[in-house]
Amino acid sequence: MAVVITAVAVLILAEVLLIGYKRYWPVKVKRILPEEADGHPVIDVRDWQEANRLPLEGAELIPCGYIPRNAGKFGGQEVYIAAASAVERNFSVRLLKKYNIRVKGFICMDGSI
Repeated sequence: MAVVITAVAVLILAEVLLIGYKRYWPVKVKRILPEEADGHPVIDVRDWQEANRLPLEGAELIPCGYIPRNAGKFGGQEVYIAAASAVERNFSVRLLKKYNIRVKGFICMDGSI
């Protein structure tokens, strides 16, 4: 019985660490100004409400949850992202990398990251 409890505890700990890594462990992506992304594809990964409140001209709005179904539009390309928080940035960069999309930099839309 103790072995089963230990195994379950190890699996839960591994899952918590994986979630923490995907969301909170920083990614190495250069912060840029919006003007530096001119002529390059920009994906705005913010929520709909936030992106409508402070729109980024020329960016394609694809919130984090919609990346898997829209990743085919950018397959194999180098893009920039616009994010409002470090969690959005980290999560979306890792998710885009999974779909063979390289993120060259990010635009901070909040000013806090």
